[in-house]
Amino acid sequence: MSLRTLGLVLLLGASEILGLVLGQCFYSLFLKTLPPLALSSFNQGTAHVAFILYGAIAGLAIFALAISAASFARFFPAKPQDEPETADSL
Repeated sequence: MSLRTLGLVLLLGASEILGLVLGQCFYSLFLKTLPPLALSSFNQGTAHVAFILYGAIAGLAIFALAISAASFARFFPAKPQDEPETADSL
């Protein structure tokens, strides 16, 4: 496995973990805001699945955003270090 593939797999894993954690946090916030009598166990279970699913989708969106940012970075190279600074660049 090349280093690039390993980096992509690690980025995907980290993005998905972040998305799932966000989904779980929003689910716990959802439970705190609703009174217990307003929610049946079926609705609570389906809401948990929905929040986790939305978290997984958010993780994929974070991954896509990171990949697009990395691919667009090559169009904006840093200024080379050996180039002397002029009065115009200050």
